[in-house]
Order: sequence, then C-alpha cells, then structure tokens
Amino acid sequence: MKEADDFQGLRKKWDVLLKNNLLGDNVFLTWEWLFTWWKHFGEGRKPLVLLVEDEDKIVAIAPLMLSKYKLPAFGTIKKVEFLGARHSDYNNFIVLKREAECLRLIIDYLMDTIADWDWIELKEIPETAENANCLETLFSYSPSKLKLKKHVCNICPYVSLPNSVDLLMKALSKNMRQNLNKYLRKINEKHHVELKRYDEAGFSVEEAMKLFIKLNEKRWESEGLLGSFKSREDSFRNFHMDVAGLFADVGWLGLYFLTADGEPVSAQYTFEYSEKMFYYLAGFDPQYSKYSVGNLIIRLLLERCIKKGFKEYDMMRGDEPYKFLWTNTSRRNFEINFVRERWHSRFFSWVTSDDTVNSLAGRLKLSLKRSHA
Repeated sequence: MKEADDFQGLRKKWDVLLKNNLLGDNVFLTWEWLFTWWKHFGEGRKPLVLLVEDEDKIVAIAPLMLSKYKLPAFGTIKKVEFLGARHSDYNNFIVLKREAECLRLIIDYLMDTIADWDWIELKEIPETAENANCLETLFSYSPSKLKLKKHVCNICPYVSLPNSVDLLMKALSKNMRQNLNKYLRKINEKHHVELKRYDEAGFSVEEAMKLFIKLNEKRWESEGLLGSFKSREDSFRNFHMDVAGLFADVGWLGLYFLTADGEPVSAQYTFEYSEKMFYYLAGFDPQYSKYSVGNLIIRLLLERCIKKGFKEYDMMRGDEPYKFLWTNTSRRNFEINFVRERWHSRFFSWVTSDDTVNSLAGRLKLSLKRSHA
C-alpha cells in the first residue's frame, strides 16, 4: 500500500486497469477526467491517490484527496473524499481482485497513516450489477474507531437500448409517442431539421462548446435562473472546455446539435464511452420551446445510439420528471461516511449532512466553503 507520487505518470496504466474494474467502469473514473479535474479544482487540496500492489503490480487504485472546508463559527474541517467530488456523477475505487481485502487496506491506511482528517466522505458510488457484492463489503466494514453511515444520495435514470428504433418507441407511453410525433411534424413543417455532431456541423471543439454554453445559458435565463456555467466559478467553464478537447482526441466527446435551417436550436453535451452515452448537460433556444426541442433531440440521439450499437443512454444523477418520460429504470448512488469517534468529527458530520443543512441553513445561515489555507 502506498501513495502515488506521480498522478500524471499513471495515465498509461490507469485506463487499462479501469477496464477490468470489479466495481464497474465509467467515464468519470478515467484518468482523462480526473487529472483534468485536478488541474482546475485541486488548489488548496492534497491528492491522495492510493495504490494497492501485489508483487509490484497495481491491483487497486483509490482516487482520493484531502480537502479543507470552513464552517462559519465552528472552524475548519478536513475531509477525505473522491477526486472529482461535486462534478462527477459517479465515483468509485478501481479494484482488480480480492476486493474485500483491498477496500480494507485502503480504509486502514487512511486511519493509520493519513491521520489529519475528521471524516471520510465517499459520495456518488453507483449501484451496478458488477459491484453489488463489493458494495455490501464496503458498507459492512468499519474499524472500531470509526462510525459507519450510509444512505442513498441520488437516483440515476437510464434507458436500456434495444436493437431497433421500433422497439424503443413501443416502450414509450402512447401519449409520449403521440407528442413526439406531433412536435416533430410541426417543426418539420416550418424548418429543415437535422441532428449533427459538432464535427459534422463543421465546428471546432472550442466553437461547439461556446455555442453549447450559450444555448445552456439561454435555456436557464428563460426561467430567470443562472444555469450551470453562470452560477459556478470560472474554473467550471474552463474545466469543461479542456475536458471536451481531451475527450475529442480520444473519441469520447458526444456534443450534438439539433439544427433548424442550419441554425443550432438545441444541444446535448454527452460522453460516449464503453458502449454508453452519458448525458451530462443540455441547452436550447427558448424561441423553439413550442416544438419541445429538448425532447426531440433526446429522441434523435436515442435513434443514433441504437444505430451505433450502444447499450445504454445514461441520464445520470437526478430524478427530474422529464427523465421518466423516457424510462422507468434507474439505479441508486450511495454515500458512505466513516466518522471518527470524537465529538467534533461527529458534530461536523451531523451539521453538514444534507438533512441538517436543509433544515437549519435558513435559520443559522450556515455556509460550507472550501478553505485554501
């Protein structure tokens, strides 16, 4: 068991190991995503990329970090959490064999060697067919000096893709099929409509991302809200500009536009990885909302996924009602906390829990901010 001293140098090994991960593979565990995230959001944090080795061969990776947060009136708290926290829809360990032993080594190493933390917070661990037994092991193991807390933190709808568009449409409700056909007919009466990937439309990655961000902002401005790119720090925009370029280089960028008479009116920023499409963010021009262009682009993307032989369209975390117009299947994301047996760790864990913050934040004006100290 050791800490990696060269995160960047792990690139060649990382994604090869990920393909054989007993806990499941997804785009948010790739070196490309996590290293780019670290470049933009790592300031003020300590990387804890832990390696479990067996006869000098890596058999597990724990992509973790140590973060400091300021809780007004209560001081600074220190958490061990996954790299990519907040921005990754799915987090996990990479384990090739003897998963129970590897997971225990990781937790014990954090206990015995990395002592300067208040609790371990592992969010957005997905429930998959591959990791069901491993999750049970992780949920059940806790050293005597730690208290284990676990709960479901998100619901993640997904569409299992059949081998034909006809089967896809038959799986939808009658009302949904009728509405889609109606909106598609109406927009085609007024405009020439096409679905194009960014490069098919003649855009560079940078041009396409700027156009997508503009449509995303328009969509939220129409509801009097800021949206993902305006409500967050500049590093969020810069990170996605960089990750889009990197993903384009390796064939993972699925940035699509629905065009009307050649003008982009709706967009989806997705990732195409391991025979799946991961739907991350979207945007549209409110002037075309009467055609339900947000749903139309999903329909056309699903058809494209089927033709490409994809197995799944993952709508990821969040149980927004529109997602369940397309599917009745979902997975759960879990959060696991290992809290030290000392009063201030327990208190900080309680006071920053989602339920407590929701009930107390308005009255106490609590604000949890990351510390750069």
